[in-house]
Amino acid sequence: MKKSFYCLSAAMLTLAIASGCGNRGTETSASTDAAITNFQVKEMVKTADKNYRLVTDYDTVYLDIYTSIHWPEQFGNADLTNLKDSLLLYAFGDTSKVAIDRAIASYLDDLSIIEGVKEAEAVDSLPSDADRTQAYFSNVVASVVDLDEEMVTYQVLTSTFLGGAHPMTGIHPFTYDLRSGEVLNIENMFKPEARDSIMPVIINALARQLDADPMNLDKAGIFTSQLTYPGQPYIANNTLYFHYNPYDIAPYSSGMIDVAVYPYEVSSMLKPEVSSLFDMGY
Repeated sequence: MKKSFYCLSAAMLTLAIASGCGNRGTETSASTDAAITNFQVKEMVKTADKNYRLVTDYDTVYLDIYTSIHWPEQFGNADLTNLKDSLLLYAFGDTSKVAIDRAIASYLDDLSIIEGVKEAEAVDSLPSDADRTQAYFSNVVASVVDLDEEMVTYQVLTSTFLGGAHPMTGIHPFTYDLRSGEVLNIENMFKPEARDSIMPVIINALARQLDADPMNLDKAGIFTSQLTYPGQPYIANNTLYFHYNPYDIAPYSSGMIDVAVYPYEVSSMLKPEVSSLFDMGY
């Protein structure tokens, strides 16, 4: 079975993986000859927070800009160039491939999300009596949700509140193949001839999750007219997920939807190198 690790702290870790040499499922003594593989993981958790008092055309408001990024420094001997570029893109929309500290600084200084700013003053903290309609925020958080010797899966959460009924929140999850140095997507995960067969699998899996009829998902609150494309694919816990953000295929009240597809359901559709990322159980 494939081993998974979860990196949720600012640690530089050396992860020891016990490889079962024909002894899977059996007890072994401390004197076993099982091989130990060292897979070194180095991450830096970068956090930053900046508060503003803003005078706009219509009111005086406060804005909290916050970010926390689990920045990869080493996952074994893998090339992390495309992983770092993808994190910059999904977290900050940055396509210039600048250094991470510079990208964070630019994010903290960007007030373009607020219209009609006439005066901007950085403040140490937000006033405790700030009315909810006057206390805005913009957050970006990127973290690891699954990791083994062959792949790592991140989720990048962005959430913004600029007044109104609720924040606008979305997640961009993605899996990075440490062997090939590629972010996995529909095109490089699935065989070309199988891509038209993905949506029926997703629809049936979603119906299973909702305990609904696949032909009547609208009765379960799904916008069936919008359920015409695969969500963002990613791998976690030996399962292939397709992620949809609020409003993608359902109302905001339904939250984010992650459709779980089991490896055996798509094993014949996956490219061999992607199929090997799963424990198929045979």
